Amino acid sequence: MTSIIPPGSIVPQAQGIDAAIPIWLKIDWSPDIEQGIYKDWGTYYCRRRRENLGMYYFDKALRLGPADFTTLYRRSQSKRKNAQAEGALNDSLEAKRLLKMLQRSDAPINLEVCDALYELNRLEYAKAELHDNTRVFTGNKTKMFEQRLVVVDENIEDACGPSMTQYISDNEKLIVHLAEVQNKYKPDTRPLWKILKEQEKCDVLSIPEIEEEMLSPLEIARRSRAFDVFNQMFIDRSWHDVIFLKHVRKNPNLLLDQCKNTTEYLRTLSTKKYDEIKSFLKILEARSPMYNIRYQKFTNKKLMDKFRQEYLYRVQYQTSRNMISALRSIRYLRKTKSLTKLTSYVEEVMGDYVVKKTNRIMPWKFEFINEVYNILALAYVDQYTIPKNFRYSEKNSLLRLLRFPMDKSKEVKHFVFGDRTTHHSSEAVDPAVTNSRLMGNRYENRMNFAKYPIEKSYLLHQMAEIHLKSHRFDECCFSARKSIEEAKQCNSYIWQFLSYLLIIKANAALHKVERTSEALDMALKIANKLKEKHIHNFLSACIHCNEEEFIIKKQSIFANSRRESEKSGYSSLSIRQSQ
Repeated sequence: MTSIIPPGSIVPQAQGIDAAIPIWLKIDWSPDIEQGIYKDWGTYYCRRRRENLGMYYFDKALRLGPADFTTLYRRSQSKRKNAQAEGALNDSLEAKRLLKMLQRSDAPINLEVCDALYELNRLEYAKAELHDNTRVFTGNKTKMFEQRLVVVDENIEDACGPSMTQYISDNEKLIVHLAEVQNKYKPDTRPLWKILKEQEKCDVLSIPEIEEEMLSPLEIARRSRAFDVFNQMFIDRSWHDVIFLKHVRKNPNLLLDQCKNTTEYLRTLSTKKYDEIKSFLKILEARSPMYNIRYQKFTNKKLMDKFRQEYLYRVQYQTSRNMISALRSIRYLRKTKSLTKLTSYVEEVMGDYVVKKTNRIMPWKFEFINEVYNILALAYVDQYTIPKNFRYSEKNSLLRLLRFPMDKSKEVKHFVFGDRTTHHSSEAVDPAVTNSRLMGNRYENRMNFAKYPIEKSYLLHQMAEIHLKSHRFDECCFSARKSIEEAKQCNSYIWQFLSYLLIIKANAALHKVERTSEALDMALKIANKLKEKHIHNFLSACIHCNEEEFIIKKQSIFANSRRESEKSGYSSLSIRQSQ
Protein backbone atom coordinates (compact mmCIF):
# COMPACT_ATOMS: atom_id res chain seq x y z
CA MET A 1 0.00 0.00 0.00
CA THR A 2 1.33 3.45 -0.91
CA SER A 3 2.40 5.51 2.08
CA ILE A 4 0.32 8.66 2.38
CA ILE A 5 0.25 11.77 4.52
CA PRO A 6 -2.76 11.40 6.89
CA PRO A 7 -5.13 14.37 6.98
CA GLY A 8 -4.32 16.70 9.85
CA SER A 9 -0.55 15.92 9.87
CA ILE A 10 2.02 18.73 10.23
CA VAL A 11 3.21 19.91 6.80
CA PRO A 12 5.27 22.95 5.74
CA GLN A 13 3.06 26.04 5.46
CA ALA A 14 2.68 27.50 1.95
CA GLN A 15 2.78 31.20 1.21
CA GLY A 16 0.57 33.42 -0.96
CA ILE A 17 -1.73 31.89 -3.55
CA ASP A 18 -0.23 28.42 -3.05
CA ALA A 19 -1.65 28.38 0.50
CA ALA A 20 -5.11 27.54 -0.90
CA ILE A 21 -3.82 24.34 -2.59
CA PRO A 22 -2.79 21.38 -0.37
CA ILE A 23 0.75 20.14 -0.94
CA TRP A 24 -0.31 16.60 -1.78
CA LEU A 25 -2.52 17.87 -4.62
CA LYS A 26 0.53 19.38 -6.35
CA ILE A 27 1.95 15.92 -6.87
CA ASP A 28 0.78 14.26 -10.06
CA TRP A 29 -0.69 11.06 -8.55
CA SER A 30 -1.95 8.30 -10.77
CA PRO A 31 -5.71 7.48 -10.44
CA ASP A 32 -4.96 4.15 -8.76
CA ILE A 33 -2.77 5.73 -6.07
CA GLU A 34 -5.24 8.59 -5.52
CA GLN A 35 -8.07 6.09 -5.19
CA GLY A 36 -6.09 4.20 -2.57
CA ILE A 37 -5.46 7.43 -0.65
CA TYR A 38 -9.16 8.30 -0.52
CA LYS A 39 -10.02 4.73 0.48
CA ASP A 40 -7.55 4.84 3.37
CA TRP A 41 -8.84 8.21 4.47
CA GLY A 42 -12.40 6.90 4.45
CA THR A 43 -11.32 3.95 6.61
CA TYR A 44 -9.42 6.31 8.92
CA TYR A 45 -12.45 8.52 9.57
CA CYS A 46 -14.94 5.66 9.90
CA ARG A 47 -12.85 4.04 12.61
CA ARG A 48 -13.03 7.30 14.53
CA ARG A 49 -16.84 7.48 14.23
CA ARG A 50 -16.78 10.34 11.73
CA GLU A 51 -18.97 8.60 9.20
CA ASN A 52 -19.84 11.71 7.19
CA LEU A 53 -16.23 12.34 6.22
CA GLY A 54 -15.63 8.63 5.75
CA MET A 55 -18.57 8.32 3.35
CA TYR A 56 -17.38 11.42 1.51
CA TYR A 57 -13.94 9.91 0.81
CA PHE A 58 -15.36 6.49 -0.08
CA ASP A 59 -17.63 8.15 -2.66
CA LYS A 60 -14.67 10.12 -4.01
CA ALA A 61 -12.59 6.94 -4.33
CA LEU A 62 -15.35 5.18 -6.25
CA ARG A 63 -15.74 8.13 -8.65
CA LEU A 64 -12.03 8.15 -9.59
CA GLY A 65 -11.88 4.83 -11.34
CA PRO A 66 -13.51 1.42 -11.74
CA ALA A 67 -15.46 0.14 -8.78
CA ASP A 68 -13.29 -1.52 -6.14
CA PHE A 69 -14.87 -4.33 -4.14
CA THR A 70 -12.80 -3.42 -1.05
CA THR A 71 -14.08 0.16 -1.06
CA LEU A 72 -17.64 -1.05 -1.55
CA TYR A 73 -17.23 -3.50 1.33
CA ARG A 74 -15.94 -0.78 3.69
CA ARG A 75 -18.65 1.66 2.63
CA SER A 76 -21.24 -1.05 3.25
CA GLN A 77 -19.94 -1.48 6.80
CA SER A 78 -20.10 2.27 7.38
CA LYS A 79 -23.67 2.45 6.08
CA ARG A 80 -24.78 -0.32 8.40
CA LYS A 81 -23.40 1.66 11.35
CA ASN A 82 -25.57 4.58 10.24
CA ALA A 83 -28.72 2.42 9.96
CA GLN A 84 -28.65 2.62 6.15
CA ALA A 85 -29.23 -1.09 5.68
CA GLU A 86 -30.68 -0.78 2.17
CA GLY A 87 -27.59 1.05 0.88
CA ALA A 88 -25.32 -1.38 2.70
CA LEU A 89 -27.03 -4.30 0.99
CA ASN A 90 -26.63 -2.71 -2.44
CA ASP A 91 -22.91 -2.05 -1.86
CA SER A 92 -22.24 -5.56 -0.56
CA LEU A 93 -24.13 -7.15 -3.47
CA GLU A 94 -22.13 -5.02 -5.92
CA ALA A 95 -18.88 -6.07 -4.24
CA LYS A 96 -19.97 -9.71 -4.43
CA ARG A 97 -20.80 -9.30 -8.15
CA LEU A 98 -17.35 -7.85 -8.85
CA LEU A 99 -15.71 -10.76 -7.08
CA LYS A 100 -17.80 -13.18 -9.10
CA MET A 101 -16.62 -11.53 -12.31
CA LEU A 102 -13.06 -12.12 -11.14
CA GLN A 103 -14.04 -15.75 -10.38
CA ARG A 104 -13.24 -15.26 -6.73
CA SER A 105 -15.16 -15.52 -3.49
CA ASP A 106 -14.57 -13.72 -0.21
CA ALA A 107 -16.16 -14.85 3.07
CA PRO A 108 -16.29 -11.37 4.78
CA ILE A 109 -18.09 -9.83 1.79
CA ASN A 110 -20.60 -12.69 1.66
CA LEU A 111 -21.09 -12.30 5.41
CA GLU A 112 -21.71 -8.58 4.89
CA VAL A 113 -24.52 -9.46 2.48
CA CYS A 114 -26.07 -11.73 5.11
CA ASP A 115 -25.75 -9.07 7.83
CA ALA A 116 -27.37 -6.44 5.60
CA LEU A 117 -30.29 -8.76 4.89
CA TYR A 118 -30.55 -9.50 8.60
CA GLU A 119 -30.66 -5.81 9.54
CA LEU A 120 -33.28 -5.19 6.86
CA ASN A 121 -35.45 -7.63 8.86
CA ARG A 122 -35.50 -10.10 5.94
CA LEU A 123 -34.83 -13.01 8.24
CA GLU A 124 -35.90 -15.73 5.82
CA TYR A 125 -33.64 -14.40 3.04
CA ALA A 126 -30.75 -14.05 5.48
CA LYS A 127 -31.25 -17.66 6.57
CA ALA A 128 -31.25 -18.89 2.96
CA GLU A 129 -28.11 -16.88 2.14
CA LEU A 130 -26.32 -18.22 5.23
CA HIS A 131 -27.16 -21.81 4.30
CA ASP A 132 -25.81 -21.25 0.77
CA ASN A 133 -22.55 -19.85 2.15
CA THR A 134 -22.04 -22.79 4.50
CA ARG A 135 -21.96 -24.98 1.37
CA VAL A 136 -19.66 -22.65 -0.59
CA PHE A 137 -16.93 -22.27 2.05
CA THR A 138 -15.13 -24.91 4.07
CA GLY A 139 -13.06 -25.05 7.20
CA ASN A 140 -12.95 -22.14 9.65
CA LYS A 141 -14.73 -19.81 7.23
CA THR A 142 -18.01 -21.66 7.73
CA LYS A 143 -17.98 -20.95 11.49
CA MET A 144 -18.92 -17.30 10.92
CA PHE A 145 -22.00 -18.31 8.93
CA GLU A 146 -22.95 -21.07 11.38
CA GLN A 147 -22.82 -18.63 14.28
CA ARG A 148 -25.07 -16.22 12.38
CA LEU A 149 -27.43 -19.09 11.58
CA VAL A 150 -27.94 -19.79 15.28
CA VAL A 151 -28.89 -16.15 15.88
CA VAL A 152 -31.24 -15.99 12.89
CA ASP A 153 -32.95 -19.24 13.88
CA GLU A 154 -33.53 -17.93 17.39
CA ASN A 155 -34.99 -14.69 16.02
CA ILE A 156 -37.35 -16.57 13.73
CA GLU A 157 -38.39 -18.73 16.67
CA ASP A 158 -39.09 -15.64 18.77
CA ALA A 159 -41.11 -13.96 16.01
CA CYS A 160 -43.05 -16.99 14.73
CA GLY A 161 -43.04 -19.34 17.70
CA PRO A 162 -45.66 -20.01 20.41
CA SER A 163 -45.69 -16.33 21.42
CA MET A 164 -47.07 -15.40 18.01
CA THR A 165 -49.71 -18.15 18.22
CA GLN A 166 -50.92 -16.82 21.56
CA TYR A 167 -50.88 -13.24 20.32
CA ILE A 168 -53.00 -14.07 17.25
CA SER A 169 -55.49 -16.04 19.34
CA ASP A 170 -55.87 -13.14 21.79
CA ASN A 171 -56.19 -10.43 19.11
CA GLU A 172 -57.84 -12.30 16.25
CA LYS A 173 -60.72 -9.83 15.83
CA LEU A 174 -58.39 -6.84 15.86
CA ILE A 175 -56.09 -8.40 13.26
CA VAL A 176 -59.02 -9.17 10.95
CA HIS A 177 -60.32 -5.61 11.36
CA LEU A 178 -56.93 -4.08 10.57
CA ALA A 179 -56.56 -6.31 7.51
CA GLU A 180 -59.97 -5.18 6.23
CA VAL A 181 -59.09 -1.50 6.80
CA GLN A 182 -55.76 -1.94 5.03
CA ASN A 183 -57.41 -3.59 2.02
CA LYS A 184 -60.15 -0.96 1.94
CA TYR A 185 -57.76 1.98 1.90
CA LYS A 186 -55.20 0.41 -0.37
CA PRO A 187 -53.55 3.26 -2.32
CA ASP A 188 -54.36 3.47 -6.01
CA THR A 189 -51.17 4.10 -8.01
CA ARG A 190 -52.96 4.96 -11.25
CA PRO A 191 -53.01 8.57 -12.52
CA LEU A 192 -55.69 10.71 -10.98
CA TRP A 193 -57.45 11.37 -14.28
CA LYS A 194 -58.05 7.64 -14.76
CA ILE A 195 -59.51 7.25 -11.30
CA LEU A 196 -61.82 10.25 -11.74
CA LYS A 197 -62.84 9.07 -15.20
CA GLU A 198 -64.11 5.78 -13.76
CA GLN A 199 -65.98 7.71 -11.07
CA GLU A 200 -67.42 10.06 -13.75
CA LYS A 201 -65.96 13.10 -12.05
CA CYS A 202 -64.38 16.18 -13.54
CA ASP A 203 -60.58 16.34 -13.54
CA VAL A 204 -59.41 19.93 -13.92
CA LEU A 205 -56.03 20.24 -12.22
CA SER A 206 -55.32 16.65 -11.09
CA ILE A 207 -54.36 17.93 -7.62
CA PRO A 208 -55.65 15.46 -5.02
CA GLU A 209 -57.05 16.91 -1.84
CA ILE A 210 -55.03 15.76 1.16
CA GLU A 211 -57.37 15.08 4.04
CA GLU A 212 -55.94 15.83 7.45
CA GLU A 213 -56.16 12.88 9.80
CA MET A 214 -58.13 13.85 12.88
CA LEU A 215 -57.29 11.76 15.92
CA SER A 216 -59.41 11.65 19.03
CA PRO A 217 -57.77 12.53 22.37
CA LEU A 218 -58.10 8.88 23.38
CA GLU A 219 -56.31 7.70 20.23
CA ILE A 220 -53.56 10.32 20.73
CA ALA A 221 -53.08 9.10 24.31
CA ARG A 222 -52.99 5.47 23.15
CA ARG A 223 -50.32 6.17 20.55
CA SER A 224 -48.24 8.19 22.97
CA ARG A 225 -48.44 5.42 25.57
CA ALA A 226 -47.60 2.74 22.97
CA PHE A 227 -44.59 4.79 21.84
CA ASP A 228 -43.30 5.05 25.42
CA VAL A 229 -43.86 1.35 26.13
CA PHE A 230 -42.09 0.39 22.90
CA ASN A 231 -39.01 2.42 23.85
CA GLN A 232 -39.05 1.17 27.44
CA MET A 233 -39.06 -2.44 26.32
CA PHE A 234 -36.13 -2.22 23.90
CA ILE A 235 -33.80 0.44 25.34
CA ASP A 236 -34.83 0.36 29.00
CA ARG A 237 -33.83 3.52 30.88
CA SER A 238 -32.63 5.35 27.78
CA TRP A 239 -36.21 5.83 26.56
CA HIS A 240 -36.18 9.35 28.06
CA ASP A 241 -33.38 10.25 25.65
CA VAL A 242 -35.50 9.15 22.68
CA ILE A 243 -38.38 11.33 23.87
CA PHE A 244 -35.98 14.23 24.29
CA LEU A 245 -34.53 13.75 20.81
CA LYS A 246 -38.01 13.52 19.33
CA HIS A 247 -39.06 16.90 20.75
CA VAL A 248 -35.71 18.66 20.31
CA ARG A 249 -36.06 18.46 16.50
CA LYS A 250 -38.62 21.29 16.63
CA ASN A 251 -37.44 23.02 19.78
CA PRO A 252 -37.08 26.78 19.13
CA ASN A 253 -34.52 27.04 21.94
CA LEU A 254 -32.16 24.88 19.88
CA LEU A 255 -33.13 26.02 16.39
CA LEU A 256 -32.76 29.77 16.79
CA ASP A 257 -33.76 31.89 13.81
CA GLN A 258 -30.92 34.31 14.58
CA CYS A 259 -28.28 31.61 14.06
CA LYS A 260 -28.29 31.30 10.29
CA ASN A 261 -25.40 28.84 9.95
CA THR A 262 -25.94 26.44 12.84
CA THR A 263 -29.74 26.19 12.80
CA GLU A 264 -30.00 24.23 9.56
CA TYR A 265 -27.07 22.01 10.55
CA LEU A 266 -28.60 21.20 13.96
CA ARG A 267 -32.01 20.55 12.40
CA THR A 268 -30.49 18.12 9.90
CA LEU A 269 -28.35 16.45 12.56
CA SER A 270 -31.18 15.95 15.07
CA THR A 271 -33.53 14.61 12.38
CA LYS A 272 -30.89 12.24 11.05
CA LYS A 273 -30.01 10.83 14.48
CA TYR A 274 -33.66 10.37 15.39
CA ASP A 275 -34.25 8.46 12.14
CA GLU A 276 -31.25 6.27 12.92
CA ILE A 277 -32.61 5.45 16.37
CA LYS A 278 -36.00 4.58 14.90
CA SER A 279 -34.35 2.30 12.35
CA PHE A 280 -32.37 0.46 15.03
CA LEU A 281 -35.49 0.11 17.18
CA LYS A 282 -37.34 -1.45 14.24
CA ILE A 283 -34.46 -3.90 13.82
CA LEU A 284 -34.70 -4.86 17.49
CA GLU A 285 -38.48 -5.19 17.28
CA ALA A 286 -38.24 -7.51 14.25
CA ARG A 287 -35.73 -9.77 16.04
CA SER A 288 -37.83 -10.08 19.19
CA PRO A 289 -41.33 -8.55 18.90
CA MET A 290 -43.12 -7.02 21.85
CA TYR A 291 -45.53 -9.91 22.16
CA ASN A 292 -42.56 -12.27 22.51
CA ILE A 293 -41.03 -10.18 25.32
CA ARG A 294 -44.39 -10.22 27.10
CA TYR A 295 -44.68 -13.96 26.53
CA GLN A 296 -41.22 -14.56 28.01
CA LYS A 297 -42.08 -12.49 31.06
CA PHE A 298 -45.30 -14.44 31.67
CA THR A 299 -44.90 -18.01 30.48
CA ASN A 300 -47.93 -18.97 32.53
CA LYS A 301 -51.01 -17.57 30.77
CA LYS A 302 -53.22 -17.82 33.85
CA LEU A 303 -50.69 -15.87 35.89
CA MET A 304 -50.51 -13.19 33.18
CA ASP A 305 -54.31 -12.88 33.04
CA LYS A 306 -54.40 -12.60 36.82
CA PHE A 307 -51.78 -9.85 36.76
CA ARG A 308 -53.65 -7.90 34.07
CA GLN A 309 -56.94 -8.23 35.98
CA GLU A 310 -55.36 -6.98 39.19
CA TYR A 311 -53.79 -4.08 37.34
CA LEU A 312 -57.18 -3.20 35.82
CA TYR A 313 -58.78 -3.21 39.28
CA ARG A 314 -56.06 -0.92 40.63
CA VAL A 315 -56.55 1.55 37.77
CA GLN A 316 -60.33 1.46 38.19
CA TYR A 317 -60.03 2.07 41.92
CA GLN A 318 -57.63 4.99 41.46
CA THR A 319 -59.87 6.45 38.74
CA SER A 320 -62.92 6.25 41.01
CA ARG A 321 -61.00 8.05 43.76
CA ASN A 322 -60.02 10.80 41.31
CA MET A 323 -63.60 11.16 40.13
CA ILE A 324 -64.95 11.41 43.67
CA SER A 325 -62.36 14.08 44.43
CA ALA A 326 -63.30 15.97 41.25
CA LEU A 327 -67.00 15.88 42.13
CA ARG A 328 -66.21 17.14 45.63
CA SER A 329 -64.24 20.05 44.17
CA ILE A 330 -66.99 20.86 41.65
CA ARG A 331 -69.67 20.94 44.35
CA TYR A 332 -67.47 23.13 46.54
CA LEU A 333 -66.84 25.61 43.71
CA ARG A 334 -70.57 25.79 43.03
CA LYS A 335 -71.27 26.38 46.71
CA THR A 336 -68.72 29.20 46.89
CA LYS A 337 -70.12 30.68 43.62
CA SER A 338 -66.69 30.66 41.93
CA LEU A 339 -68.20 30.33 38.47
CA THR A 340 -65.05 31.20 36.49
CA LYS A 341 -62.94 28.68 38.40
CA LEU A 342 -65.70 26.08 38.13
CA THR A 343 -65.96 26.50 34.35
CA SER A 344 -62.21 26.17 33.80
CA TYR A 345 -61.98 23.21 36.19
CA VAL A 346 -64.82 21.33 34.50
CA GLU A 347 -63.25 21.93 31.09
CA GLU A 348 -59.90 20.66 32.37
CA VAL A 349 -61.39 17.52 33.94
CA MET A 350 -63.73 16.64 31.08
CA GLY A 351 -61.49 17.75 28.20
CA ASP A 352 -58.13 16.44 29.41
CA TYR A 353 -58.82 13.57 31.83
CA VAL A 354 -62.22 11.91 31.40
CA VAL A 355 -62.04 11.96 27.59
CA LYS A 356 -58.99 9.66 27.77
CA LYS A 357 -60.77 7.03 29.90
CA THR A 358 -62.48 4.06 28.29
CA ASN A 359 -65.65 2.39 29.52
CA ARG A 360 -63.51 -0.45 30.78
CA ILE A 361 -61.60 1.86 33.11
CA MET A 362 -64.68 3.99 33.88
CA PRO A 363 -67.81 1.80 33.74
CA TRP A 364 -69.70 4.73 35.33
CA LYS A 365 -68.47 7.25 32.72
CA PHE A 366 -71.95 8.19 31.42
CA GLU A 367 -73.30 8.81 34.92
CA PHE A 368 -70.27 10.92 35.84
CA ILE A 369 -70.58 13.06 32.69
CA ASN A 370 -74.26 13.73 33.44
CA GLU A 371 -73.52 14.62 37.04
CA VAL A 372 -70.74 17.06 36.18
CA TYR A 373 -72.61 18.88 33.42
CA ASN A 374 -75.79 19.10 35.48
CA ILE A 375 -73.90 20.63 38.43
CA LEU A 376 -72.27 23.12 36.07
CA ALA A 377 -75.67 24.01 34.58
CA LEU A 378 -77.11 24.55 38.06
CA ALA A 379 -74.16 26.82 38.87
CA TYR A 380 -74.92 28.86 35.74
CA VAL A 381 -78.58 29.14 36.74
CA ASP A 382 -77.70 30.23 40.29
CA GLN A 383 -76.22 33.49 39.00
CA TYR A 384 -79.51 34.63 37.46
CA THR A 385 -81.20 36.39 40.38
CA ILE A 386 -83.03 39.68 40.75
CA PRO A 387 -80.73 42.18 42.49
CA LYS A 388 -82.00 44.36 45.33
CA ASN A 389 -83.46 47.78 44.50
CA PHE A 390 -83.67 46.81 40.84
CA ARG A 391 -85.56 49.32 38.66
CA TYR A 392 -87.51 47.95 35.74
CA SER A 393 -87.86 51.31 34.06
CA GLU A 394 -84.17 52.21 33.82
CA LYS A 395 -82.28 52.07 30.53
CA ASN A 396 -81.09 48.58 29.39
CA SER A 397 -82.69 47.02 32.45
CA LEU A 398 -83.08 43.64 30.72
CA LEU A 399 -79.39 43.48 29.83
CA ARG A 400 -78.42 44.41 33.38
CA LEU A 401 -80.74 41.73 34.72
CA LEU A 402 -79.18 39.15 32.38
CA ARG A 403 -75.67 40.26 33.50
CA PHE A 404 -74.68 41.16 29.96
CA PRO A 405 -71.46 43.27 29.84
CA MET A 406 -72.21 46.81 28.68
CA ASP A 407 -68.60 47.77 27.94
CA LYS A 408 -68.48 49.01 24.33
CA SER A 409 -64.67 48.74 24.19
CA LYS A 410 -64.98 44.95 23.83
CA GLU A 411 -66.90 45.19 20.57
CA VAL A 412 -65.21 43.83 17.47
CA LYS A 413 -63.82 46.62 15.29
CA HIS A 414 -64.41 46.04 11.60
CA PHE A 415 -61.50 46.55 9.26
CA VAL A 416 -61.77 49.67 7.12
CA PHE A 417 -59.34 50.07 4.25
CA GLY A 418 -57.23 53.19 4.73
CA ASP A 419 -58.15 53.63 8.40
CA ARG A 420 -55.08 52.83 10.51
CA THR A 421 -57.10 52.65 13.73
CA THR A 422 -58.78 49.47 12.51
CA HIS A 423 -55.56 47.64 11.65
CA HIS A 424 -54.87 44.59 13.82
CA SER A 425 -51.35 45.09 15.11
CA SER A 426 -49.45 42.09 16.48
CA GLU A 427 -48.29 44.22 19.43
CA ALA A 428 -51.81 45.27 20.42
CA VAL A 429 -53.45 41.83 20.54
CA ASP A 430 -55.82 41.45 23.45
CA PRO A 431 -54.99 38.31 25.52
CA ALA A 432 -58.70 37.79 26.24
CA VAL A 433 -59.47 37.69 22.50
CA THR A 434 -56.63 35.23 21.89
CA ASN A 435 -57.80 33.04 24.77
CA SER A 436 -61.41 33.03 23.53
CA ARG A 437 -60.21 32.06 20.04
CA LEU A 438 -58.17 29.17 21.46
CA MET A 439 -61.08 27.99 23.58
CA GLY A 440 -63.39 28.15 20.56
CA ASN A 441 -61.01 25.94 18.58
CA ARG A 442 -60.82 23.56 21.52
CA TYR A 443 -64.62 23.25 21.73
CA GLU A 444 -64.89 22.67 17.98
CA ASN A 445 -62.26 19.95 18.15
CA ARG A 446 -64.05 18.28 21.05
CA MET A 447 -67.33 18.38 19.13
CA ASN A 448 -65.86 16.04 16.51
CA PHE A 449 -65.43 13.28 19.10
CA ALA A 450 -68.28 13.95 21.55
CA LYS A 451 -70.59 10.93 21.94
CA TYR A 452 -73.32 11.99 24.36
CA PRO A 453 -75.97 14.67 23.59
CA ILE A 454 -75.49 16.38 26.96
CA GLU A 455 -71.79 16.82 26.21
CA LYS A 456 -72.58 18.21 22.75
CA SER A 457 -75.14 20.57 24.26
CA TYR A 458 -72.54 21.85 26.74
CA LEU A 459 -69.93 22.38 24.01
CA LEU A 460 -72.37 24.22 21.73
CA HIS A 461 -73.50 26.36 24.67
CA GLN A 462 -69.89 27.32 25.42
CA MET A 463 -69.27 28.15 21.76
CA ALA A 464 -72.41 30.31 21.71
CA GLU A 465 -71.23 32.11 24.83
CA ILE A 466 -67.86 32.87 23.20
CA HIS A 467 -69.68 34.30 20.16
CA LEU A 468 -71.85 36.38 22.49
CA LYS A 469 -68.85 37.84 24.32
CA SER A 470 -67.29 38.69 20.94
CA HIS A 471 -70.57 40.40 19.87
CA ARG A 472 -71.18 37.90 17.05
CA PHE A 473 -74.89 37.63 17.79
CA ASP A 474 -76.00 35.66 14.72
CA GLU A 475 -73.40 32.95 15.34
CA CYS A 476 -74.42 32.92 19.00
CA CYS A 477 -78.09 32.27 18.18
CA PHE A 478 -77.13 29.58 15.65
CA SER A 479 -74.96 27.66 18.15
CA ALA A 480 -77.54 28.11 20.92
CA ARG A 481 -80.30 26.60 18.74
CA LYS A 482 -78.09 23.62 17.95
CA SER A 483 -77.43 23.25 21.67
CA ILE A 484 -81.19 23.21 22.30
CA GLU A 485 -81.64 20.42 19.75
CA GLU A 486 -78.96 18.32 21.44
CA ALA A 487 -80.45 19.02 24.88
CA LYS A 488 -83.86 17.82 23.65
CA GLN A 489 -82.36 14.47 22.69
CA CYS A 490 -81.23 13.85 26.28
CA ASN A 491 -84.30 15.52 27.89
CA SER A 492 -82.11 18.10 29.61
CA TYR A 493 -84.41 21.02 30.41
CA ILE A 494 -81.76 23.01 32.20
CA TRP A 495 -79.39 23.18 29.20
CA GLN A 496 -82.35 24.14 27.00
CA PHE A 497 -83.11 26.94 29.43
CA LEU A 498 -79.49 28.18 29.44
CA SER A 499 -79.35 28.16 25.64
CA TYR A 500 -82.59 30.13 25.43
CA LEU A 501 -81.06 32.68 27.81
CA LEU A 502 -78.17 33.16 25.36
CA ILE A 503 -80.65 33.79 22.55
CA ILE A 504 -82.46 36.28 24.79
CA LYS A 505 -79.17 38.08 25.52
CA ALA A 506 -78.24 38.26 21.83
CA ASN A 507 -81.66 39.66 20.81
CA ALA A 508 -81.78 42.05 23.75
CA ALA A 509 -78.32 43.41 22.89
CA LEU A 510 -79.62 44.17 19.39
CA HIS A 511 -82.84 45.62 20.92
CA LYS A 512 -85.01 43.20 18.95
CA VAL A 513 -87.98 43.33 21.29
CA GLU A 514 -90.27 40.96 19.38
CA ARG A 515 -87.67 38.20 19.03
CA THR A 516 -86.69 38.67 22.66
CA SER A 517 -90.33 38.24 23.65
CA GLU A 518 -90.58 35.00 21.64
CA ALA A 519 -87.41 33.60 23.24
CA LEU A 520 -88.69 34.59 26.70
CA ASP A 521 -91.95 32.72 26.07
CA MET A 522 -90.03 29.58 25.07
CA ALA A 523 -87.76 29.89 28.10
CA LEU A 524 -90.83 30.31 30.34
CA LYS A 525 -92.24 26.99 29.06
CA ILE A 526 -88.95 25.28 29.94
CA ALA A 527 -88.93 27.00 33.35
CA ASN A 528 -92.39 25.62 34.08
CA LYS A 529 -91.05 22.12 33.42
CA LEU A 530 -88.11 22.74 35.77
CA LYS A 531 -90.58 23.70 38.56
CA GLU A 532 -88.16 26.13 40.21
CA LYS A 533 -89.71 29.18 41.83
CA HIS A 534 -86.70 31.53 41.61
CA ILE A 535 -86.21 30.72 37.90
CA HIS A 536 -89.85 31.50 37.23
CA ASN A 537 -89.59 34.80 39.14
CA PHE A 538 -86.46 35.73 37.26
CA LEU A 539 -88.08 35.11 33.90
CA SER A 540 -91.15 37.09 34.96
CA ALA A 541 -88.86 40.02 35.76
CA CYS A 542 -87.20 39.64 32.35
CA ILE A 543 -90.59 39.66 30.63
CA HIS A 544 -91.60 42.76 32.59
CA CYS A 545 -88.35 44.54 31.57
CA ASN A 546 -88.91 43.60 27.93
CA GLU A 547 -92.48 44.93 28.08
CA GLU A 548 -91.22 48.19 29.55
CA GLU A 549 -88.67 48.48 26.76
CA PHE A 550 -91.39 47.69 24.23
CA ILE A 551 -93.55 50.50 25.63
CA ILE A 552 -90.63 52.94 25.62
CA LYS A 553 -89.75 51.93 22.06
CA LYS A 554 -93.35 52.38 20.99
CA GLN A 555 -93.54 55.80 22.61
CA SER A 556 -90.30 56.88 20.96
CA ILE A 557 -91.54 55.71 17.56
CA PHE A 558 -94.83 57.55 18.09
CA ALA A 559 -92.99 60.69 19.19
CA ASN A 560 -90.67 60.54 16.20
CA SER A 561 -93.55 60.08 13.78
CA ARG A 562 -95.43 62.95 15.40
CA ARG A 563 -92.35 65.16 15.16
CA GLU A 564 -91.93 64.27 11.50
CA SER A 565 -95.57 65.03 10.79
CA GLU A 566 -95.30 68.38 12.56
CA LYS A 567 -92.21 69.24 10.54
CA SER A 568 -94.00 68.35 7.34
CA GLY A 569 -97.03 70.47 8.43
CA TYR A 570 -94.84 73.48 9.19
CA SER A 571 -93.11 73.15 5.85
CA SER A 572 -96.42 73.01 3.94
CA LEU A 573 -97.74 76.03 5.90
CA SER A 574 -94.64 78.07 5.11
CA ILE A 575 -94.99 77.21 1.42
CA ARG A 576 -98.62 78.43 1.41
CA GLN A 577 -97.66 81.66 3.17
CA SER A 578 -94.89 82.31 0.67
CA GLN A 579 -97.34 81.80 -2.13
